[in-house]
Amino acid sequence: MRLLLLHQNYPGQFAHLAVAADGAGWEVVGIGSRPEPQRPVPGRYRASGGDPVPACRHPDPARVVEAQLEQGQRVRQQLQRLAGEGWRPDLVVAHPFWGDALYLDDVFAGVPLLAFLELDLGGIDPEGFDPAAAAHANRSDTGAGRSLRQWADWQAMKRMGLGFTSTGFQRSTFPAWLQPRLRVAHEGIDLSDCRPDPLARLVLPDGQVLLAGQPIVTFASRSLEPLRGFHRLMAALPALQRAHPTVQVVVVGDDGTTYGPPPPPGRRWREWLLAQAGGAIDPSRLHWLGRVAHRQLHDLFCVSSAHVYFTYPYVLSWSLLEAMACGALVVGSRTAPVEEVISHGRNGLLVDFFDSDALVATLLQVLANPRAQAPLRLEARRTVLERYGREACMATQLALLHEALGDG
Repeated sequence: MRLLLLHQNYPGQFAHLAVAADGAGWEVVGIGSRPEPQRPVPGRYRASGGDPVPACRHPDPARVVEAQLEQGQRVRQQLQRLAGEGWRPDLVVAHPFWGDALYLDDVFAGVPLLAFLELDLGGIDPEGFDPAAAAHANRSDTGAGRSLRQWADWQAMKRMGLGFTSTGFQRSTFPAWLQPRLRVAHEGIDLSDCRPDPLARLVLPDGQVLLAGQPIVTFASRSLEPLRGFHRLMAALPALQRAHPTVQVVVVGDDGTTYGPPPPPGRRWREWLLAQAGGAIDPSRLHWLGRVAHRQLHDLFCVSSAHVYFTYPYVLSWSLLEAMACGALVVGSRTAPVEEVISHGRNGLLVDFFDSDALVATLLQVLANPRAQAPLRLEARRTVLERYGREACMATQLALLHEALGDG
């Protein structure tokens, strides 16, 4: 059987699937924008070229649609080359948001399509969850604008036989008429790379070394922005530092915006939030790491006394599951889809997203008696092992491939 994987940032969420499908005897071909895949996976690779991601964040949704069409045309050229070699897939799995699947029928008409869909932006307004933060954002999208950004997804929804997404919450954002064709099938976490390490060391940019057992609060996000709760951590820091004079806070993430709207013009969210704090935060105990290598991120999780993971109702981050797999004690927001993963008092702790006092009190409780959290840490890893381990998730996704083909 021949499997074609389309993902602008190939292999992206399909990395484990490419490995599993190859192991199951599929002939895998991937198409992405990069000259080489983001990470090595089995099978052949074709580069479409181009980088539609910046355009897909353009403030004008019409420009986003243009970028999706341009990306689709670049992918079509690669599809035509494959067809010219006599290669035709039995199944196509695509992340369609950037437009990669728009011209599929121009070349491979009738081939079953299994679409990976992350979120229905027309069915949910993530930024509207937090009106106070949204009031400071440089936001321009209306509900219609958000839907227009997802135009390529909607073309795939009409074309696909089946679709899948990573969590039940993400599935719930799509219209009721579509949900019977949407499966929940997470891409999984590689537990061989994510495991507790009591001897882990985290070296800070100034040379200071942090070790497990020290009072360390951590936070990690691709970008430091309100949608991932960065502003809630910053709001809690003055009180946390006053109450615990030796706590070290380590933050991973860059100053861009990945998911939500940009900050006030001419500012970065980190700068703006520090200015709002007005000197109430002790900078000597707040450490900025920017983006880090995966191994260093795992070291961060392993030395953490309490790892803060806050988010608006949105796509679930891999970092949450990796932190739990490393045995971190996660203090998460009581929001979807975090509540699908963390049960308060069993495998982590949950607090109200907007309650800074509760966040501070919970962090102080954990720091006061870190040994008492050992059962939660063990159960956190067990949760990921049983529900989000790569092997279990790939068994589900391989079964989904056969279902998309009509085999079961």
